[in-house]
Amino acid sequence: MDLEGLSVLAVTRDRELRTVLADRGETYVRGRADENWRALRDGEVEVSDSLLTLLTGVQSLLAKNGADHSRSRRPLQTHFTRRRVEALRPRVEELTDELLSALEGRDRVDVKAEVTWPLTVGVLVGLLGVDDEDAPLLGGIARRLFELSDGDVYADAYAFIARLIARKRAAPGDDLTSALVTAHGEDRLSDEELSGNLFLLIIAGFETTMGAAANAVRALLAHPDQLARVTGGTVGWSQAVEEVLRRYTSVSVLPAVYTTRETELGGVTVPAGEMLLLAYAAAGLDQRTWDEAEAFDVGRETRGHLAFGHGPHLCLGAPLARLELEVLLRRLFERFPDLALDEPSAAAAPVRSWMMHHPRHVWVRPRG
Repeated sequence: MDLEGLSVLAVTRDRELRTVLADRGETYVRGRADENWRALRDGEVEVSDSLLTLLTGVQSLLAKNGADHSRSRRPLQTHFTRRRVEALRPRVEELTDELLSALEGRDRVDVKAEVTWPLTVGVLVGLLGVDDEDAPLLGGIARRLFELSDGDVYADAYAFIARLIARKRAAPGDDLTSALVTAHGEDRLSDEELSGNLFLLIIAGFETTMGAAANAVRALLAHPDQLARVTGGTVGWSQAVEEVLRRYTSVSVLPAVYTTRETELGGVTVPAGEMLLLAYAAAGLDQRTWDEAEAFDVGRETRGHLAFGHGPHLCLGAPLARLELEVLLRRLFERFPDLALDEPSAAAAPVRSWMMHHPRHVWVRPRG
């Protein structure tokens, strides 16, 4: 794969990607590209400042391995529970209804800008205990990071997080940030770990779900036969959401793991110290795993797709993402049964990011 002019390896098949993701740091490690990526360590390659910071400077649990990863992940598992997610359901439903009400009587609407964006960032604001007026800043941080074109985004993000932590320490609330800030014993994180994990929640908790929601609306409208199966009750919304996640995941490629030793993967000999990109979207289209993988089939048995990862780094936010997607899609198509894609959106350009894949706009006609 071409990565900023560098030729690097990407794991594109379901079975091989599953093998890499299941590893606990024995063959494939994460984080510290300046130490673990031999070509970078030895000065054989040069990367942009934004990419270098992404590969070396984000000290979240995604950059940890083995026991260190388990220790860093434990507080989030303790406090980011299904119960906390379910407690957010009223907020998800209320926000969805408010946003859909604003579409009434409109001839043409960008669903991404006016629904999926404000919904997902609004839910994240509630989860983290961020002030509502800071929602645009929160969403902007995620967008700027995934575009990898703004070197100031990291400083802005960590300054925002530092203010949030200070405010929650002074006056804790009933939110995830407060729970992490006030944790004791084994669940207590260092300031660096706390900042890194909150950074991860911001970028992973918004952009990925927002993109998946935009992809979902577009996919269902582009496949009216499949939409009819769901709205007609033949297929449940939760099952349709899983097929959207398999076929139209918003996560295209994520960096990265590094080999600790020479190994073989998919019949390819991979040297020690090699960087491997994780190609989630490609794995969802692997013909070896999925029959007619290119087809969008809402009734498909999709258990085991890798949209939320696999193994020790399985996405903690998966239940919340599923909740948001199901509530939004069900209510959108119940309220606007004649909803139709506006022609220009059929060829909508994707966002500028090699990591994410979703359209810049999803223009629709609410009244058909």
